[in-house]
Amino acid sequence: MSGRAGAKGVRGAARSRKTGGRWAAMGPVARRWVFIGGFTLALLVGLPLAHALVGDIGAILLGTFAFGFVIGRMTLKR
Repeated sequence: MSGRAGAKGVRGAARSRKTGGRWAAMGPVARRWVFIGGFTLALLVGLPLAHALVGDIGAILLGTFAFGFVIGRMTLKR
């Protein structure tokens, strides 16, 4: 009986992926601002935390990697 419940959950997950969920319901401008806000919050919390844990060089390297990742995602051709 648990096998059937698991299969039903998989179909439900596939259905929610097809509709896109909450993220797809937002417009492109709202998605961009949510992304920018989340990234800014992560930097404001993450960089001081990285500096405390791994020092200056580690924080610079992690920040550079994160910034490069974000720039790469924002300039990706679709």
